[in-house]
Amino acid sequence: MGEDNVVRFVIGIFVSLGASFMDALGLNILKLDHVKEAKREQEQQRGDCGRPLWHLGLYTYIASQLIGSTIALNYLKTQWVAPLGSVALIFNFIFAKLLVNTKITRKDVLGTCVVVASVIWIVVFGGMYNGDDQSISLESLKVKFMRPIFIIYFSALNIIAFSGLIISIWSNWAISDETRKSKSQIFRNMNQKKMKHIVGLMFSIEGGLLASETLLLAKSGVKLFTLSIQSQVNQFNDNASRFILLALLVTAILQVYCLNTALKLYSSVVVVPVFYGTYTALGLVNTIIYLDEIGNYPPWAIALVFVGIGVLIYGVYLLSSKPDPAHLTEEREPEQDSIVNWLSAKDEKEAK
Repeated sequence: MGEDNVVRFVIGIFVSLGASFMDALGLNILKLDHVKEAKREQEQQRGDCGRPLWHLGLYTYIASQLIGSTIALNYLKTQWVAPLGSVALIFNFIFAKLLVNTKITRKDVLGTCVVVASVIWIVVFGGMYNGDDQSISLESLKVKFMRPIFIIYFSALNIIAFSGLIISIWSNWAISDETRKSKSQIFRNMNQKKMKHIVGLMFSIEGGLLASETLLLAKSGVKLFTLSIQSQVNQFNDNASRFILLALLVTAILQVYCLNTALKLYSSVVVVPVFYGTYTALGLVNTIIYLDEIGNYPPWAIALVFVGIGVLIYGVYLLSSKPDPAHLTEEREPEQDSIVNWLSAKDEKEAK
């Protein structure tokens, strides 16, 4: 690695760290706003757009994404941007405790440590390829984007993404009303808090999937944008460029929507790691397929990357499998009632 590359790498690292800090701060401000609003009386609750704190959290998060995408992608390999962004998980713990006063359990710590370790693993082995995406030209990126194999992959990914989004939106709609909930065979007999957690996880995963697409599109989008500024010539002058820009905007907006909804339903200590776990794993796979670099990786490196993804999924499982306190309380109640009844019967016998 030459001196110039070292400087670029260091700049990219610091930019990513700064973006991660803002990312976690913005998401936890959003969560704080949702928590505060939930404490208000139903008739006094306001929509998201009517709350200044919500705007502050949203714009902080968006700013972190703009910094992370537009600057970091110019200094770091695409394969590293998503995993390095997962440093936000550490900041997330800090802000969840300071701002939202979230109770951090051992399982939260263990799950997050597993996710962070797997992310580092993926960064290390995901960077072991023989190419250098810094040298890829804009025209080359467009050509890669229009390859039949990538079009098929990207289409399948979008079918999964938008199907999942529709299911998540429907689920959120179904559990938000008792009448609709009672008609749903899936949610009818489920505890309300558990329902919210499940739907929150669905939105977290969906947000991560959409974010991985945003990262994929941002590589070309950033080059198109920066080249337009540098050359003073509009680069969005063909269908491929316009599609990249449109898809970038759509996935970015939907990503924010999914994250915001997930934070309404579940703790940021769970939502953020699940989001970043999905984002990191799919972000790497998407990039390898997009840049057609599968042949540049040693087979053992690919195998170890997928091992890391497997460990990451396990970390997400640890975070999402925490018992629901409300659900546990409900399970204990019948047991407590039976003890009370037994004692009452015993007292009656003694009285006789």
